[in-house]
Amino acid sequence: MTPDAKLDALFAAARPPARDYAFEATVAERVARRRAWGAFLALTPWIIAAAAVVWGLQPTLAPLVESIGPAFQPAGSTLVGAALVTGFALWVSARFSRA
Repeated sequence: MTPDAKLDALFAAARPPARDYAFEATVAERVARRRAWGAFLALTPWIIAAAAVVWGLQPTLAPLVESIGPAFQPAGSTLVGAALVTGFALWVSARFSRA
C-alpha cells in the first residue's frame, strides 16, 4: 500500500458526512422565517394605509354598516371563530414541532 493510499484510508474514516440534513433544515427554517418577516414588514405600510382610508370613510360607511351589519353577524362570528381555532392550531403545532 502506498503512503498516499494509507493516508486516504486514514482520512476516509474521519471525513464528515457528505450532507448534514439537520443543518440544512435549520438553515432552510431560518431563511423561511426571514422571508416571512420580510413579507410581513413589506405589507405593514399597506395595512396602515388601508386602516387610515377606512377610518376616513367611517362617516360614509356607518349607515351602510348599521343597515347590513346584523345580516352579516353570524358569518362574521363564524369567521372569527375559525381564525381563532386556526391560530391556536398553528401555535400548538409550532410549539410541539420544536421538540
